[in-house]
Amino acid sequence: SLHGIVSVAADGPMKPREAFPQIISHRGASGYVPEHSLQAHQLAIDLGTDYVEPDLCMSKDLVLMVLHDSTLDETTDVRDHPEFSDRETNGNFYVYDFTLEELKTLRLRQRVSERTTLFNDIFTIPTFDEVLDVVWDNFDKSDGWMIGVYPELKNPADTNSRFNVSMEQMVLDALEAKGYEIKGVSQDLHLVQPVLLQSKEAESLKILRTMTDIPLQQLMNTGYKWSDETLAQFSEYAQAVGPDKSFFYGPGVDLEVAGTRYVDAVFHDDADVEAAYFYCCLGIDAVFTEFPDRIRQTIYGMEANKEQVCSLGGC
Repeated sequence: SLHGIVSVAADGPMKPREAFPQIISHRGASGYVPEHSLQAHQLAIDLGTDYVEPDLCMSKDLVLMVLHDSTLDETTDVRDHPEFSDRETNGNFYVYDFTLEELKTLRLRQRVSERTTLFNDIFTIPTFDEVLDVVWDNFDKSDGWMIGVYPELKNPADTNSRFNVSMEQMVLDALEAKGYEIKGVSQDLHLVQPVLLQSKEAESLKILRTMTDIPLQQLMNTGYKWSDETLAQFSEYAQAVGPDKSFFYGPGVDLEVAGTRYVDAVFHDDADVEAAYFYCCLGIDAVFTEFPDRIRQTIYGMEANKEQVCSLGGC
């Protein structure tokens, strides 16, 4: 079994907690309300998530914004704002061409057409600080129970070049300002922890490795060809890997031998049973989901009948 989860120093402001399966709410509970709204992240917490997962982009005035895409077209009403018509570039509107004040005039929309649009044009794009505030507001100081935060640095190399900044340092500064520990953090990856950082860009993770002890996750693009050698390279700077789920359907590699102990995969839409199978039978440590309540219920149901489920699945 591949185990892993995050850990902080024992004297930190939040205590690690054990929880399997680990549920990471992908852009919040984005199956129900527009992705990355504060309401999506709060709903995920209310539905029992272990982690919220804010994607981080940069505004024109150097504010870390929580938004999956560098473009605003699919998830906001930007095209309904004629005052911004001159910002269109190559058919798109880009977050880095807008200040925080301007971005706050936009309203979020549901990306997936099959999902409810009841909450369209209501919620604003949050800052990273605002999402961290939601997490801290739900921290039970009486027993140390906490929600983990799982930020992804989006396009950090381009951001650093475009603005002559260190996105990595800005993320760490934001975390530290809220009370998260940056150094002296355990990497045993066996408990849900306050923070884990992730990116698709290996160079950004290598930079982070020199700056912090916070556990890191290497995300992989769809179709990436893995090997024992590449996984061993990841393990030099990262404690976790996030492959496309298709990886698990073909010839695999030995993740334990490769030194990477924490594996998760993303499941969209109605993939509840598939996600549960991956957890119960294939041994992944966590699932990214846009429906945290449904995934947990399904996994619990499968876990209770694991022997029968696995015999049907051939694992």
